[in-house]
Amino acid sequence: MDKLFLVDRKREVVKTYKDFFRDLEKTEKLENIIYESSPYLIFLKLVRSIIDGLKIEMLDYDFSNEEIKRLGISEEMLSNSTKVSDIKIENFNELIYLINKSTKNWKIALYTSGTTGRPKKVYHTFESLTRNVKTGEKFKDNVWAFSYNPTHIAGIQVFFQALLNMNTIVYIFDVNRKEIPELLSNYKVTNISATPTFYRTILPEIKEKIDSVKRVTFGGEKFDPTLENDLKNVFPNAKIVNIYASTEAGTLLTSSGEYFEIPEDKREYFKISEDGELLIHKLLLGESTEINIENGWYHTGDIVEIIEGNKIRFVGRKTEMINVGGYKVNPNEVEEEIKKVNGVLDAYVYAKSNRLTGNIIVADVVIDKEQYSEKEIEKEIYEKLKNNLQSWKIPRILNFVDNLSLTRTGKKVRK
Repeated sequence: MDKLFLVDRKREVVKTYKDFFRDLEKTEKLENIIYESSPYLIFLKLVRSIIDGLKIEMLDYDFSNEEIKRLGISEEMLSNSTKVSDIKIENFNELIYLINKSTKNWKIALYTSGTTGRPKKVYHTFESLTRNVKTGEKFKDNVWAFSYNPTHIAGIQVFFQALLNMNTIVYIFDVNRKEIPELLSNYKVTNISATPTFYRTILPEIKEKIDSVKRVTFGGEKFDPTLENDLKNVFPNAKIVNIYASTEAGTLLTSSGEYFEIPEDKREYFKISEDGELLIHKLLLGESTEINIENGWYHTGDIVEIIEGNKIRFVGRKTEMINVGGYKVNPNEVEEEIKKVNGVLDAYVYAKSNRLTGNIIVADVVIDKEQYSEKEIEKEIYEKLKNNLQSWKIPRILNFVDNLSLTRTGKKVRK
């Protein structure tokens, strides 16, 4: 039986690598801008663009017409296409040969998530997107649960890790979360990479341990020790890896916990400003005229603290800090304490304008309603926060909600 390439239950798509090779061969022309709702077509066009060394752009499939206009993209630009060459792919080695032959000419434009303003366009090469991809015999039997938006850098990097090892991809990014445990078990998924928020949404659905998973990776949001313990319980054989990455630079740092150590050969490309912001040298970035570089350094907006030597810990985003009567509140710190309460599945802390203090703290909380009541959870939250936080950090309003709003990349929407 031919090896599975992609399983996408929501769209009833099951493709083998043989199917993928044939569809690559049948492609006659390729749009200069990939704007697709089908993950399979996104992957197909992405690989076909590399084979022909074409420069392309990748747009979120749920961008509205108004959002696309704001990016300066017209309907005519969306329809522009290029005729591609005739190719023949009999096996995986021939695909890799065709990819490697054209990578030097290929570039892709990706857009930042735009959570703090207009999305910025960043160009990446095949080299910058695959610099952390590992290939070899030990990776050939991996099965990937694909849990990222396929048009964003994290998703593309996971795709290349899977593709270049001829792995099977099980697409779960937008599938009904109740179906996810079955998919993980039936296809014996070995690797999952997702945001912490995504994991929190699926953990309540996983009732039994899944032994096949051997590597769990998360990034895109601040590390959560409570989540790490929960993941170890349902994936007992998994190594858990924390990743620091961005659209501007790709994957930069990895860790087995919340503390990252900057590798010796890259230390000259990182520095920390006086106010604790992590700066990255422009040589680690993709190409963009829209990224603000000051004296050769990019301000990430991420606040870190130095633990010892070259170890750092991410505290939060500079833009997320909330001013309450002159005191600075880090919402991540408050969220972490709330999530320690039994029955709390997730929490989102933000500011609401207040005439007296400028802002007050508000928390949206998702709970396990089958086992806990809002009243008892509210009491537990306030007891824990009074013991563990200063008074100005404690939310004045608690809202119990069914779920949290997420960005296109699967992160919490920061207001």
